[in-house]
Amino acid sequence: MVELLEEWGDLYLPLQALAVALTAFVPPFPSEIMVIASGAMASGDALWLPAVLLATTLGCLVGDVGLYILFRYQLIRLIYRWRWGRRLHRMMLRAAIRAGKATTWIGLLLIRWVPGGRSASMATAGMMRMPWPRLLPLSVAGALIWSAWLVGLGYITGTTTGLPPLASTVTAIVIGTLVGLTVAVLAARRRRARAQD
Repeated sequence: MVELLEEWGDLYLPLQALAVALTAFVPPFPSEIMVIASGAMASGDALWLPAVLLATTLGCLVGDVGLYILFRYQLIRLIYRWRWGRRLHRMMLRAAIRAGKATTWIGLLLIRWVPGGRSASMATAGMMRMPWPRLLPLSVAGALIWSAWLVGLGYITGTTTGLPPLASTVTAIVIGTLVGLTVAVLAARRRRARAQD
């Protein structure tokens, strides 16, 4: 981990911000690993924690707003020309449908905890044509929460376990995956219970 930081040097955090922004458009893109790793590296003083949080939050915000614009103004049609674009759109629609009727501000924030939920929340906001004055606070709050959660996973794991950054990152990924799966299972049960009523 630290070797990677030394190799990339000052470009590590800007590249992390770019990866986080791209994850909004391509949810399987593994930026979460970079973010958790940067939190683990910050716990060992290899990175400055406020800079990690800033880079992650800005990347998240740029990606979220970009995805919202894509769906709000139907620019998504531009990527229909390519097979990967059509596949991406189908994947986003499936995630938005899985999220259920999250038309409230709180609902759109809560979707972010379901796997692929960050993209689903912004795609849903765009399809709903949520007005900018409501969207911007949602985006900022979502970016701050998402960043604090992932950076915090790496940082807290690194400081509490005393493991090297790579082992802290793997441990934090396992913890984060278990939390995400728990949230997804609880959300699925709630949807099923509502459907039966």
